[in-house]
Amino acid sequence: MNIRTSLSKRWKASRLPIVFYHTTFIKNALLMLKEEKIIANKGNSICKEKNGLVSLSDRLTKGIIEFFGNVVFEFNALSLYMKNKSIIPRDYRISEDEVDKYDELPFFENEWVAHREIEFDFKDINKVLFIRDLEFRELAFEDIIRILKRNNIEFCFLHEKWLPDNILPDITRYFFRVENWRKFINEKIY
Repeated sequence: MNIRTSLSKRWKASRLPIVFYHTTFIKNALLMLKEEKIIANKGNSICKEKNGLVSLSDRLTKGIIEFFGNVVFEFNALSLYMKNKSIIPRDYRISEDEVDKYDELPFFENEWVAHREIEFDFKDINKVLFIRDLEFRELAFEDIIRILKRNNIEFCFLHEKWLPDNILPDITRYFFRVENWRKFINEKIY
């Protein structure tokens, strides 16, 4: 059995996500496509924390869009992981017994991280979602669309009102993610 097949079986058996999302602003998206990499803390973001981490998500919410931007790259999770083995779920080291000790848990929507940068090929991108609202219409994404068309990458427009709200942290999802990751790391398939 080759490494990719073995890794794929472990990934699926551990019930890890099939896609990772990376959300960014238009200006950053053009640079990402040009360099075929996502570099931590490069470009515009409301988040000014220079933590050296590239954030990924396994879900989309209005909160993620409001905080990180209106261009969403949907990547094949396993393909991206195979090129970037530093991708891991963010682990706050909180046990299920400790949840009641926190008034507000320190969770955030982007729960997968990689240090410094993530490299990708165009074939790793499943599609790109352009989130529209009153400020951003189809014309705002024109330059990115040209690059996507040239590389046969699917894209679509989605109004932000169709995204779910993220009012409360998803505690159950956090524990599920961390537990499944540990299973993936420790599982042996021959």
